[in-house]
Amino acid sequence: MPLSGPKWYDDELMKRDVAKVKRKQMGKPYSLELDRFSHTVEWSRLQNVDKLRRYLARWIGEPVCIVGSGGSYSAAVIGSLFREAAHHSFTNAQTPLEFAATVDRLGPRVLLLSAEGKNKDILLAAQRSIDADLPTAALTLTPTNPLVELATKSQAVRAFTFPMDWGKDGYLATNSLLATVLLLYRALFGDSDFDQLLAPMLHTEALQQRRQQLSDRVTPVMPLPERGVAIIHSADAKPFAVDLHSKLEEVALAPVQMTDLRQFAHGRHLQFAHPQPPLALFAGGREDRELVEATQKLLSSHRCLAIELQGSTMQDIAVTGLVDAMFLTEVLALAVGVDPGSPEVPAFGRAIHALDPRPLLRHQGANASAVSIAARRKVSYRVGSGDALAHAEAAAEQFLAGLAKAHLKGLICDFDGTLCRTEDRFEGMSTQMIDQLSTLARQGMCIGIATGRGDSLQKLLVSAIEPVLHERIHVGYYSGSVLLRLDEPFVRPRPNPEFASLWAWLQTSGYASLCSRPVEDVARGGQLSLRLDSPVRCRQLRELVRTWLDDRGLRSWRVFCSGHSLDILDATTSKSRVVQALAATWGIDPLSEVLRIGDSGQEDGNDFELLRAGHGLSCDNVSADLRSCWNFGPPGANQAEVALMYLRGLIPTEHGFRLEPSSIPGLRDTMTSA
Repeated sequence: MPLSGPKWYDDELMKRDVAKVKRKQMGKPYSLELDRFSHTVEWSRLQNVDKLRRYLARWIGEPVCIVGSGGSYSAAVIGSLFREAAHHSFTNAQTPLEFAATVDRLGPRVLLLSAEGKNKDILLAAQRSIDADLPTAALTLTPTNPLVELATKSQAVRAFTFPMDWGKDGYLATNSLLATVLLLYRALFGDSDFDQLLAPMLHTEALQQRRQQLSDRVTPVMPLPERGVAIIHSADAKPFAVDLHSKLEEVALAPVQMTDLRQFAHGRHLQFAHPQPPLALFAGGREDRELVEATQKLLSSHRCLAIELQGSTMQDIAVTGLVDAMFLTEVLALAVGVDPGSPEVPAFGRAIHALDPRPLLRHQGANASAVSIAARRKVSYRVGSGDALAHAEAAAEQFLAGLAKAHLKGLICDFDGTLCRTEDRFEGMSTQMIDQLSTLARQGMCIGIATGRGDSLQKLLVSAIEPVLHERIHVGYYSGSVLLRLDEPFVRPRPNPEFASLWAWLQTSGYASLCSRPVEDVARGGQLSLRLDSPVRCRQLRELVRTWLDDRGLRSWRVFCSGHSLDILDATTSKSRVVQALAATWGIDPLSEVLRIGDSGQEDGNDFELLRAGHGLSCDNVSADLRSCWNFGPPGANQAEVALMYLRGLIPTEHGFRLEPSSIPGLRDTMTSA
């Protein structure tokens, strides 16, 4: 393919490179970057990672792909190890190209890592994730960049930005890489582990001592042999090997191979029978010492170097191994007179980096209509047949036709995950959401909130919404156990006495640790709520409780599971009761004149009963029922962003409100024709 014409390369840049210089020096002194590590550690300790922690906790029990390109791939490898250790959930690290090739068949949750959020490969991964309608988050170290802009524009990527204060890295990823890893460490393992286990190995004196120690160890085996380095690592030392491999090859210091200690036993040792074998670089933690020593002993006639990584846990070894890899790169580079922070980069290398893969890789799904996307959500399109999709699309159009004709007078919404994102539940609604709800109330919309929460939410709502509107907003607390206007004093209901029997029974099960508190602390009215450490345990407990309900003949009771939250409702408690009660109060039809919005509309979700009838819209999970509970949000978008799109589309008319299709991307033509 010629280098003139395609959008992925600047023609004038190429001409200028060729005419003036064959190579260009990039970056800044590598050693100065390493000098800043202690500052980066302190910066990472001071960042607020609470929302990132809560967001990642939503994914416990689900498969996740962490995507990074270049130096960020090392962070992806470490992040995947972190998540599996902390959340006991399958996690895979991939490059953007690997992710783009597998996204349609795997469908995981996605975490994108990119310090500056601007390289074309991470943008490819972001767009593919959006097109595949996957829950996606991004962690960047600059507040504004193309990835954050894409997140804002699409409303489909949850961006967590932590503005670094040291400027960009040089040619190799250094401080940004360390900072990304430390932020993930704190988000997944907490500040106690960070301060007590990891930080002592990363303070200024410890870093200086380790840097000198590695220099003293490596210098005697220099220079590197012509055949380069074979990195032979333990399982815990894989992050060290990945980053050292990356850095040595990125600056062309030496040919590099990497293999773990036992894969090395399967034929990969034959290269040491060559007259000029590579340097054998062994790496592992304290627990790997015997295996490393036994293997190294069998290569005693060859040039070998063993590095024992610091730390007592796999996550600590991953971080210290990353630091060691960057220190070793410095030593190996100085030995041959190369500065890895500012190498000479050829023009063709810059051209390869500038190439944009997005228009050059074919894929499906980018131009799917809102109806098609909504239908795929209903039938799980990755396994659904073409006939099932066509049937669902027809049902979506029929639902939209009814919605387009509706004169809406009432609005009932869930709160957590709908009016605010789940990870923002302690902060409450955004300013935009408060303004939109307030505007609708002033325009005459009858507003209700159906929630599993109680007085904590009442306080948030009272402080967020101006007092003059309080009498127009009704709230059904504890899934409808209590129905009050916002201007009425909160009254905590007594729990159903049957919950005491359930509580006593649970104390005889493997979940007894959850029952250390009195039942009155977790039961209110007809709802008993528990929060567990993972969705997997939540689903397991749900089945256990259902066994108890069957044994007691309580077949009208229900158990709903949404993320980490388990709600057990007695026969008289339901969010749908909120609809019925408020419809009676306002004198409107609950099926034809009320718009219902929630986020957990799946069969076992706590909004299932709310959204299963009438004009039910989900801003996240949907049921398989084709008559209601549809999600028409843009691909990848979810929760409060989609709910706000719905609310902004409500336009007052002389007969109530109608939903304006232009508020939801892709629906204008469909609803107009309907």
